[in-house]
Amino acid sequence: MCELIKCVKNSTKRVGLYLNLQKTTVMKTAEKLNIFSDGEDINTVINYNFLVVPITNDSYTNEETKKRISLSKPAMENLTKIIKGLEVSTNTKLS
Repeated sequence: MCELIKCVKNSTKRVGLYLNLQKTTVMKTAEKLNIFSDGEDINTVINYNFLVVPITNDSYTNEETKKRISLSKPAMENLTKIIKGLEVSTNTKLS
């Protein structure tokens, strides 16, 4: 992992970018994982959110499932009102 970070750091330097190691985080998959680059300790985490999806090191998705159910419940309740309502014709509901 240290070699990968050094490779990224060198590649970014070549194109004029700077890799901020204080903001860099690495997901921890092993109990004892310490990653250093140029004498700086890189922050390790056990889970993080990527594009609003929580990612954990053990692939446990119970939290994500509960979140999606809680977000979809109000939408389904609104659809139930439309389906049971008399304002919309049956042909429109089925199409």
